[in-house]
Amino acid sequence: MVKKNFLLSLSLSLFLWSSTLMYAQEVEKSSSIWTTIGQDYSNFYADGDRWIRLGVAFGSMSVVANTSTDQNIRNWYQNNIRSQKTDNFAVYAKLFGEGKYMIPISLLASSINLIDDDSSIGFWGARVARTYLVGSPALLVAQRLTSALRPSSPTNDPSQNSHWKHLNVAKAVNGVSGHAFMGSVPFMVIAKMYSNNPYAKYGAYLASTLAAWSRVNDDKHYTSQIILGWYMAYESVDAVFNTDKKKNKWTFSPMVGKGFYGISLNSRW
Repeated sequence: MVKKNFLLSLSLSLFLWSSTLMYAQEVEKSSSIWTTIGQDYSNFYADGDRWIRLGVAFGSMSVVANTSTDQNIRNWYQNNIRSQKTDNFAVYAKLFGEGKYMIPISLLASSINLIDDDSSIGFWGARVARTYLVGSPALLVAQRLTSALRPSSPTNDPSQNSHWKHLNVAKAVNGVSGHAFMGSVPFMVIAKMYSNNPYAKYGAYLASTLAAWSRVNDDKHYTSQIILGWYMAYESVDAVFNTDKKKNKWTFSPMVGKGFYGISLNSRW
């Protein structure tokens, strides 16, 4: 079930965004933050190719979730891999997926743009916060559409817990991991920021799986559930960075002066 503190954090983020980040300097200084967010939403929700990719992801994971595959992976991990050491590490890895921490941290980091618009920390914070804002509605809908249970949920037949109940929200909304989504976004943004550095890029992508892994270790989510949460984060981050790319286009403007006229050609990157 979606935790109350996650929803409260999301609501707080919307309020803080409107009151503080309205004045933050974005890639295109002439456009408002709401124009930028609107483009983020368009890049995510109006992109047919993105929905095809998401459809493939959900289709393939539905096979994993609605067969014995999820339960078999869960049994293998819990019986052969989980230990006191993995539990100790999972305590810290899980923190990256806690919305009550990560949303305020991203907003605080993005506020650095108010005093330094060239700050890498500010750039990171703004993109993380924007990703949470654009991806969270789809995440919440997907959780309700699948309506799966946790592997540790007490039922008569635990092997059925991963199966999608389809809108049976009275039971659970765990078919897509919120922790996997929240915890992977900060590292995926870093991977995008340093895409030309293979060590930073792939190291960040590896780190993006930590919160997701912690949920499998703690027997809170099945494999299909964390993969879907992670992938929804990937597409959400991609939508945000596509907004920035679209702002890096050539622009033309007329030039008129004393005794001359022409066209000014500008590019921003």
